[in-house]
Amino acid sequence: MIRFSESTLGDLVIEEVYPHFCFQHSFWRILLILLAFISFIIACIFNRLAASDSNSIFTHRTGSISDNNLTEFIPASWTFSIWGIIYCWQAAWLIYAITRIPRKSYINYLYIVPNTLHSSVFIFYIINMILNIGWLFIWDRGYFGWSSLVMFFMFITILVPMIITHVLLQPNRLIYFNSKRKLDIWLVRILVHNGLAIYSTWLYLATLLNVTIWIVHVHNKNFQLITATSTAALALVLVGIIFYFICENFIFYFSMAYTFSPWFVMIFTLFGVLSKNYTRNDIPDRNKFYAFMLFIICCILFIIRLGLFLVRYYRSRIPTIQEP
Repeated sequence: MIRFSESTLGDLVIEEVYPHFCFQHSFWRILLILLAFISFIIACIFNRLAASDSNSIFTHRTGSISDNNLTEFIPASWTFSIWGIIYCWQAAWLIYAITRIPRKSYINYLYIVPNTLHSSVFIFYIINMILNIGWLFIWDRGYFGWSSLVMFFMFITILVPMIITHVLLQPNRLIYFNSKRKLDIWLVRILVHNGLAIYSTWLYLATLLNVTIWIVHVHNKNFQLITATSTAALALVLVGIIFYFICENFIFYFSMAYTFSPWFVMIFTLFGVLSKNYTRNDIPDRNKFYAFMLFIICCILFIIRLGLFLVRYYRSRIPTIQEP
């Protein structure tokens, strides 16, 4: 007896209801998806090597370099365990992207139409993974200025696809509905949107940390400069938090309603900064106070964000379970 999965039955129904559509694979799109996944696996391997003891490829552990270049903005070492969460989320959305290859909408294969995961998303992602690997070598050799520049471009090459996927979901929702693919709308929001958002948020913070280490290193770890650059980094974190809060709650609140992961990164990292520096006696109290206030502000804004989400959800001003 032959049994079909629900997904297979859905594809058969689509072919019967819409026989006039020609379902053809796009091999270059498939290649981009697979290359993105392969580049991610390779980046994970290099990151694992960089995090281990010195070997024939890397001379220092990634974390030990940060420990030897302390600033008042650097978080506790356990904070960097967030990389594990980030990479698990990347694996999840990339695997989901691969599952779209054999499945269909009522117009074409799901990875082609609806065009939520645009081909440019995978191009940017491949570039990001190449930069990721390159950053490991540059950081390992102590070229902090160049590593800051590479980290900035890593941030940009994830920020852009994050924006693209948010923008493209809304106009393609009707295709998902008509194709009986409502679950995919939620998978895009949970896996893709939040996966790219958690990565880009961490890269924003990591770029600021990298720049502070570079400036301090250039000026021979001057104590006053350490305090000043750390204050500037904390100020830019505040700017980023406020900018993101405004965008997600008042400008793009419909598209970003379910993108919560940046708040987790911000709160987690700021708590790590407090944990590392609040009890230190070798630094002034100014940045301890700033970091504490920034942590409180971030928590308050997150609570407000949750309140706005609940109000809009019950008033159906954002997507709901019934109308995703």
